[in-house]
Order: sequence, then structure tokens, then C-alpha cells
Amino acid sequence: MTLQKLTRKDLLCFTLPWLTPLVATGLALLLASVMPAANLALIYLAAVLVTAISTRVWPALVCALLSFAAYNFFLTEPRYSLRMLHREDALTAALLAMVALITGQMAGRLSEQVAALRASERWNEQQMACARALSVCVDRTTLIKAFAVQLEETLDWYARSVEPDATTLSASPRTVSWHEDPGGVNVLFHGSRGEAANTIRLSATEPTSAWHRERLDVLVNLASLAWGRIELGESLKQETLDKEREQLRSALLSSVSHDLRTPLSTMIGSVSSLIDLSDSLDASQRAELLDNTLTEARRLDRYIQKLLDMTRLGHGELSLDRDWIGLDDLISVVIRRSRPLLKDIELKIDIPPDLPLLHVHPALIEQALFNVLENAIRFSPANGHIRLQALQDDNWLHLDVSDSGPGIAPDKRAQVFDMFHTFSHGDQYAAGTGLGLAICRSIVAAHGGRTSVEDSAPGDGARVRISLPLATPTTMQEDDL
Repeated sequence: MTLQKLTRKDLLCFTLPWLTPLVATGLALLLASVMPAANLALIYLAAVLVTAISTRVWPALVCALLSFAAYNFFLTEPRYSLRMLHREDALTAALLAMVALITGQMAGRLSEQVAALRASERWNEQQMACARALSVCVDRTTLIKAFAVQLEETLDWYARSVEPDATTLSASPRTVSWHEDPGGVNVLFHGSRGEAANTIRLSATEPTSAWHRERLDVLVNLASLAWGRIELGESLKQETLDKEREQLRSALLSSVSHDLRTPLSTMIGSVSSLIDLSDSLDASQRAELLDNTLTEARRLDRYIQKLLDMTRLGHGELSLDRDWIGLDDLISVVIRRSRPLLKDIELKIDIPPDLPLLHVHPALIEQALFNVLENAIRFSPANGHIRLQALQDDNWLHLDVSDSGPGIAPDKRAQVFDMFHTFSHGDQYAAGTGLGLAICRSIVAAHGGRTSVEDSAPGDGARVRISLPLATPTTMQEDDL
């Protein structure tokens, strides 16, 4: 046994059997002039007790033997001789040996119980640490890595993740199991059909014992609970996605069936009247029917375009082809597109002349602004007004579109950008599709911007804000290069 491997108890076992009799002898020689020899034996008895409690049985017996020899040699008659002339001397030797045996065994059992209690406490702490580490894992990869770390810390074995055998099936109802082979231990994480989804390979540094198997069972049970929790979470997430997808499909079908039927019915009615009553209609009536047909056709075209835009956004097919463009150019295009919708509504433009260029996808930002303006036109009364205002705030450009409609309650402002969300105002205002502002939010978010409903000025209705980040001079130089 090398010095590096000696424990504190080993050192005590080697030193105390020799040291305590020596100390007891010195103390007894100092007190020999004032105490009887029989009482001095108690000092050696104390030395045996100290050795027995601090070490094991055999060091205590050695201490008892050396203590009796020292007591007999230095303190009993004849002095400086190991001969025993009295029966009390033999009784003292027997007493010292008996104390060494009884106290040593009691001390040994007490040490074993203390060691077992500490080991149990440490094992409980390891279980708690493993449970805490696994409880914060939200996906399978993180769980496997965390469990491998816990196995290494608990068993003092080397753990690594290996490719699972696709043909391995679970022989246990648990989602995580383990088995031994000649090279070590494999911990298997099973999929929903029992196949091995992932594997942790443990390289044992010593033969697998009942101690290792017991701890492996407990740790694997903890991992099985965590693995099942993650699988349940994934299943619930998938069910939620399926439910939301079904709700979205139902809402889409309902919206399509309603919003497509209305313009189609109007167009069919107008065209049927032109065909069936062409001889009895004058020029103004025919022009009115043709105008209705054209208006509803444009309305249908806008709705189909919104559906296509929403489909592209939902499938992640939106790509930004950025270019530098002035805000006045964007607004002029939007005004030209919205002019047929304005009719008798006044559009007020408030654009500062010194605004910086925008580094955006021009067509997409134009569509986003047009959707907001179209929504404002829909909820503005006849002879009402709409204000389009731009302002710069540090590195942001804000576009505000304010209408003179009924406005939006503060608790409803976050919902206006949800897909298929519309407000009901009876027959006073035409119902929308619930897609325009949702498309606007997605387009602006793709540019790193944000959309919101702000507080309106007195006498105005709703004020929708589009906020776009302005490119820095460094970004402009890099783009020019």
C-alpha cells in the first residue's frame, strides 16, 4: 500500500497502538509518586479505549498488549522486569484485552454504520441531482447528454453516446432500459414503437456488481420518467399543432366560401342581367352593371392575392430581395393602387422631405402599406378622411395610417393582426377577410420591423403604425460594395 493510498484511518491504525501506550507510560511515571500502582492501570485502560474507538480490533489488541507490558515493566514489582508476582497483574492484562476486544468491535460496527449512513446520504443527493438535471431537459438530445453526465458522476464510469441498433427492440415496458455485455453496459432509449432510438455506452472501470445494478435501475427509472415526459410533451405539441391546423383549415374554408361567393354572386348577377336584358337596358344601366362586375372582379382578385401571400408566408417561401428606395416612391404607388377605393374619402399625406432611403423589398412593403390603407378605407365613413404620416425616431421609420372610423378598443388591438380576425359593426361597414393586417405583420416582421395599433388623436378612429428599421451608414457602404 503506497502512501498516496493510505487513509486517515489506516494511519491511525499504524500509529495509535504504539503512541498511546508511550504517552500513557510517560503520564503514569509522572504520577507514580502520588498515585497507587493499581490506579495507574486506568491510564493504560484509557489509552486502549482511545485506540479501540479510533481504529479497529487488532490495533486495539496490540495497544492492550503493549500497555500491559509497559505497566508491568515500569510500574509493578519487580520493577524493570516482565515477571508477574501478583494475581492482580494477570487480571489487569485480561481486563485490558477484554476492553480492547469489546470496544474495538463496537467502534467497528459504529464506523460501518456511519459509513453506510454517509453513503446513503450521498446516494440520495446523487438521485436528487440526477432528477433535477433531467427535469430541466426539454428535448431528447439534451436529456441524453445530461443523463450521460449523471451516470459518469454517480458510477465513476466513462459514458458516451453511440449509434443505436435499429433492430434492437425493448424487452421492458419502460421507455429506457439497460443490459450488460462483455464490453460494458448499454443504456437504451426506446422510441414509441419499442425500437432503440438512442444509446449510451458505459465503459465499466470495474466488474459490474449488485451495487452498480441497483443504482443503474434507479437512475434508469428516473431517465425513463423524463423520457416519457418529453415524448408526452412532443405528442401534446403535435396534437395542438394538428388541432390548430384543422381550425385554420376550417376558418380558411369558411372565409373562402363566404368571401368568394359574394363577389362571384354579384358578378354572375350583373353578367346575367347584361345577357338576358340587353335589349331593355339603356347605356347607363349597362355601364352600371359593367362597373359592378369590374369592382367585384377587382375585389376577388385582391382576396385571392391575399390568400396566395398568406400561403407563401405560412410555408416560409418569402424571400427578401432588398433594394434602396425612397418612401415617397412607395407611397405614390400605394396611392395610385388605392385611388379606385377612396371614392369620396379624403387622403391626407404628411411626409417630411428629408427622410433617409429604406433598404427593403419594395413590392412587399408596398403591399403591407396598401393592406393597412385598404383596411382604413373600409372603416372610414363617407366623406371621411385618412391621414398617412411618416416620422423618424432614431434608427426607426414609423408610418402611421389613421382613419375616421369607429376605432379599436385597447383590449382588442393585439388581435387585429391575427389571421381571419375581423370586427363586426353590423351593416355600417363592409366585413373584411381578416388577412390584410396579418399579411402586413408578417411582411414587416420579415424586415425586422413591427406593427402596432397606437393611440389616436381626438376625433380620429384607429391608428395603425408600421415601424421599419433604418439602415446604418455602415450597412449602406457594405451594400454599395
